[in-house]
Amino acid sequence: MGQLLGWLTIALPLSIAVGIWASTRGRSGWGWFFLCLLISPLIAGIILAVSKNLATGESTPAPGAGRTSAHSSSGAMNAAALFDASTKSSSAPAHVGPTDDDFAAAMAECDSAQRKPGVWAKAFTEALGDEVRSRALYTGRRAGELAAERIERERVEQLKTEEGRLRLEREAYEAKPKGTCPNCDTVVLLDAESCPSQRCGATFTAPGGWRVKPLPA
Repeated sequence: MGQLLGWLTIALPLSIAVGIWASTRGRSGWGWFFLCLLISPLIAGIILAVSKNLATGESTPAPGAGRTSAHSSSGAMNAAALFDASTKSSSAPAHVGPTDDDFAAAMAECDSAQRKPGVWAKAFTEALGDEVRSRALYTGRRAGELAAERIERERVEQLKTEEGRLRLEREAYEAKPKGTCPNCDTVVLLDAESCPSQRCGATFTAPGGWRVKPLPA
């Protein structure tokens, strides 16, 4: 009953308007009135069906859209995690921050005669005279300083090791017999297969080709 009243509320004024419009143009107003009244349910049904299809099309996601979005989000998170892990593993040196040994050494220092007066005074001031907080601040600050000193020592030792390796390689190179390239007179190892000079590039392995000229004794 409610649907019928709703249809009449819309169809009746529309049919009256169509009938008046038809009569003003010399046509049968009553004929157009009844015609419009009869076909209005069909028009209303078509409009309703179209509106439902449009609403369904707007609210329904495309096939696979949800899966694609989820896959993209998961891929982005995995890529970010892999990038973060590779960055940490490749660029961060070992023991960047204080280790357990650094904290232990700092705590032992805090309770000994080797305690740094300046560091202790600053920690005591920041802790407003609280003994426990002062010791905690001192230990944390000194652990960081000890870690920095340790890292610097490791860096120096690494440089020394690298310098030693390069020195040994240089001494080994100097001890090997040498000669000169017959094409550009560059000093090369006697058993070299080609000239190291980029401007030359001569090879010494081809049959009947160039051979390294030994240096005079």
